[in-house]
Amino acid sequence: MELLSMENISKKIKRKRILKDITFSLEKGHIIGLVGGNGAGKTTLMKVILGLSNYQSGTLKNHISTNQNDIGALIEAPGLYPFLTGYENMKLIDEDPDNKNINLIIEKLKMEDFIHNKAKTYSLGMKQKLGIALAFLNHPQLVVLDEPMNGLDPRAVKDVREAIINLREQGVTFLISSHILSELVKVTDSLLIIDKGEIVRETTMDELNQTDENDLENVLLNIIDRKEKA
Repeated sequence: MELLSMENISKKIKRKRILKDITFSLEKGHIIGLVGGNGAGKTTLMKVILGLSNYQSGTLKNHISTNQNDIGALIEAPGLYPFLTGYENMKLIDEDPDNKNINLIIEKLKMEDFIHNKAKTYSLGMKQKLGIALAFLNHPQLVVLDEPMNGLDPRAVKDVREAIINLREQGVTFLISSHILSELVKVTDSLLIIDKGEIVRETTMDELNQTDENDLENVLLNIIDRKEKA
């Protein structure tokens, strides 16, 4: 089942091309990784999907319901109320009056030790976990995560990874960008490789695993290099 599709989406700011003819779709229950260097267009692409950034041409078809909570997102730094506790930040947007889903997410992400402290006291990793928890609330159909592992220690990375896989098994779709390729490949079904605003390759993890090279980073860099030289 297709949740969302983009066809020939292009965007410019003044004369600078940010996105060029972006075409792909998101299927229910799939995890798609978005890979590219700084300035490649990853965050802009995610903002277009979320309706936070406009585009000049192309077609975006959203088959997700019109309920705004059906899409969860963490883009750049999480927006938190610093003088509220983490729990209170979650309650502000939770649709469940019994807060059962809040408690479940806190348990999955191992946030019990700090969730009742004020957000202004949080470390970078704690803020990141809370931002991810907010994206998971209200049973979204699609979750968009921009560098979700930023600031997380190895234990927290594992907690987040397991939570993502668990939600995927429940039918949630993910679009995740990350510079930590070794972690990204543990959860993704397929990868979109973007360079200079253009998708240079869409591939599955099975296809990448069949290459002769052992280092995934070199595989991806070689794909981009070949595109630039073509």
